[in-house]
Amino acid sequence: MSDTDQNAPEATFDAAAAQGLLDEVTAPWVRDLGLRVTSVSPAQSRFFLPFSDSLTRDAGMICGQAIVAAADTAMIAAVTASIGSYAPITTVDIASRFLRPLGNAGGDVTVDILKAGRRLVVGRITITDHATGKLAADLTSTYARL
Repeated sequence: MSDTDQNAPEATFDAAAAQGLLDEVTAPWVRDLGLRVTSVSPAQSRFFLPFSDSLTRDAGMICGQAIVAAADTAMIAAVTASIGSYAPITTVDIASRFLRPLGNAGGDVTVDILKAGRRLVVGRITITDHATGKLAADLTSTYARL
Protein backbone atom coordinates (compact mmCIF):
# COMPACT_ATOMS: atom_id res chain seq x y z
CA MET A 1 0.00 0.00 0.00
CA SER A 2 1.42 3.39 -0.94
CA ASP A 3 1.64 6.36 1.42
CA THR A 4 -1.12 7.98 -0.62
CA ASP A 5 -3.44 5.02 0.02
CA GLN A 6 -2.67 5.03 3.74
CA ASN A 7 -3.48 8.73 4.02
CA ALA A 8 -6.63 8.65 1.88
CA PRO A 9 -9.78 9.45 3.85
CA GLU A 10 -12.32 6.70 4.17
CA ALA A 11 -15.33 7.01 1.92
CA THR A 12 -18.14 8.69 3.80
CA PHE A 13 -21.86 8.67 3.32
CA ASP A 14 -22.24 12.36 2.59
CA ALA A 15 -24.98 14.29 0.80
CA ALA A 16 -23.64 13.37 -2.65
CA ALA A 17 -23.50 9.68 -1.76
CA ALA A 18 -27.00 9.85 -0.27
CA GLN A 19 -28.34 11.50 -3.43
CA GLY A 20 -26.66 8.82 -5.54
CA LEU A 21 -28.27 6.12 -3.41
CA LEU A 22 -31.74 7.62 -3.79
CA ASP A 23 -31.22 8.02 -7.53
CA GLU A 24 -30.21 4.35 -7.75
CA VAL A 25 -32.65 2.51 -5.47
CA THR A 26 -35.93 4.42 -5.87
CA ALA A 27 -38.56 3.94 -8.54
CA PRO A 28 -38.62 6.37 -11.47
CA TRP A 29 -41.84 8.05 -10.28
CA VAL A 30 -40.24 8.62 -6.84
CA ARG A 31 -37.23 10.26 -8.50
CA ASP A 32 -39.73 12.55 -10.27
CA LEU A 33 -40.48 14.13 -6.86
CA GLY A 34 -37.16 15.94 -7.28
CA LEU A 35 -36.18 15.38 -3.63
CA ARG A 36 -32.65 16.67 -3.03
CA VAL A 37 -30.33 15.73 -0.18
CA THR A 38 -28.78 18.75 1.52
CA SER A 39 -27.03 17.03 4.45
CA VAL A 40 -26.83 13.65 6.16
CA SER A 41 -25.55 12.43 9.50
CA PRO A 42 -26.35 9.46 11.74
CA ALA A 43 -28.77 11.49 13.86
CA GLN A 44 -30.26 14.04 11.45
CA SER A 45 -30.57 14.43 7.69
CA ARG A 46 -32.00 17.26 5.62
CA PHE A 47 -33.60 17.42 2.19
CA PHE A 48 -35.41 19.83 -0.11
CA LEU A 49 -38.67 19.01 -1.90
CA PRO A 50 -39.03 21.47 -4.78
CA PHE A 51 -42.39 22.70 -5.95
CA SER A 52 -43.62 21.18 -9.20
CA ASP A 53 -46.99 21.47 -10.89
CA SER A 54 -46.94 17.68 -11.24
CA LEU A 55 -47.08 17.38 -7.41
CA THR A 56 -50.07 19.66 -6.93
CA ARG A 57 -53.78 19.22 -6.70
CA ASP A 58 -56.51 21.65 -7.68
CA ALA A 59 -55.67 24.32 -5.10
CA GLY A 60 -52.05 24.71 -6.24
CA MET A 61 -50.53 23.12 -3.15
CA ILE A 62 -48.27 20.08 -2.99
CA CYS A 63 -50.58 17.13 -2.40
CA GLY A 64 -50.42 14.89 0.65
CA GLN A 65 -49.44 11.85 -1.40
CA ALA A 66 -46.30 13.63 -2.62
CA ILE A 67 -45.48 14.79 0.91
CA VAL A 68 -45.72 11.25 2.31
CA ALA A 69 -43.70 9.85 -0.60
CA ALA A 70 -40.98 12.47 0.00
CA ALA A 71 -40.89 11.66 3.72
CA ASP A 72 -40.68 7.92 3.07
CA THR A 73 -37.93 8.47 0.51
CA ALA A 74 -35.95 10.73 2.83
CA MET A 75 -36.02 7.95 5.42
CA ILE A 76 -34.05 5.68 3.07
CA ALA A 77 -31.04 8.01 3.12
CA ALA A 78 -31.46 8.86 6.82
CA VAL A 79 -31.63 5.20 7.85
CA THR A 80 -28.57 4.43 5.74
CA ALA A 81 -26.64 7.27 7.40
CA SER A 82 -27.79 6.04 10.79
CA ILE A 83 -26.75 2.41 10.36
CA GLY A 84 -23.54 3.23 8.50
CA SER A 85 -24.13 1.62 5.10
CA TYR A 86 -26.93 0.70 2.77
CA ALA A 87 -28.65 -2.58 3.52
CA PRO A 88 -32.03 -3.98 2.52
CA ILE A 89 -34.69 -2.06 4.47
CA THR A 90 -38.44 -1.64 4.22
CA THR A 91 -41.10 0.67 5.61
CA VAL A 92 -43.04 -0.88 8.49
CA ASP A 93 -45.31 2.08 9.10
CA ILE A 94 -45.66 5.77 8.46
CA ALA A 95 -48.08 8.17 10.14
CA SER A 96 -48.71 11.68 8.92
CA ARG A 97 -50.26 14.86 10.21
CA PHE A 98 -50.83 17.70 7.76
CA LEU A 99 -50.82 21.05 9.52
CA ARG A 100 -50.94 23.59 6.70
CA PRO A 101 -50.62 23.65 2.92
CA LEU A 102 -47.18 23.30 1.39
CA GLY A 103 -46.98 26.03 -1.21
CA ASN A 104 -45.07 26.96 -4.32
CA ALA A 105 -41.70 27.48 -2.59
CA GLY A 106 -41.43 23.76 -1.83
CA GLY A 107 -40.55 22.22 1.48
CA ASP A 108 -37.57 21.64 3.73
CA VAL A 109 -37.55 18.07 4.99
CA THR A 110 -35.75 17.11 8.21
CA VAL A 111 -35.40 13.53 9.42
CA ASP A 112 -34.43 12.97 13.04
CA ILE A 113 -33.53 9.38 13.85
CA LEU A 114 -35.18 8.63 17.19
CA LYS A 115 -33.94 5.05 17.57
CA ALA A 116 -31.65 2.88 15.51
CA GLY A 117 -31.95 -0.67 16.77
CA ARG A 118 -30.69 -3.96 15.41
CA ARG A 119 -33.97 -4.64 13.57
CA LEU A 120 -35.96 -1.40 13.60
CA VAL A 121 -35.12 2.24 12.93
CA VAL A 122 -37.60 4.92 14.00
CA GLY A 123 -37.57 8.44 12.62
CA ARG A 124 -39.49 11.69 12.83
CA ILE A 125 -39.88 13.66 9.63
CA THR A 126 -40.84 17.32 9.68
CA ILE A 127 -41.60 19.29 6.55
CA THR A 128 -41.63 23.06 6.72
CA ASP A 129 -42.71 25.51 4.06
CA HIS A 130 -39.52 26.78 2.45
CA ALA A 131 -40.84 30.35 2.17
CA THR A 132 -42.28 30.77 5.66
CA GLY A 133 -40.44 28.19 7.76
CA LYS A 134 -43.79 27.11 9.19
CA LEU A 135 -44.41 23.44 9.91
CA ALA A 136 -46.58 21.92 7.16
CA ALA A 137 -46.37 18.21 7.98
CA ASP A 138 -45.18 16.05 10.85
CA LEU A 139 -44.63 12.34 10.24
CA THR A 140 -43.20 9.36 12.06
CA SER A 141 -41.90 6.25 10.36
CA THR A 142 -40.46 2.90 11.29
CA TYR A 143 -38.18 0.95 8.98
CA ALA A 144 -37.17 -2.70 9.36
CA ARG A 145 -33.69 -3.87 8.57
CA LEU A 146 -34.03 -7.05 6.54
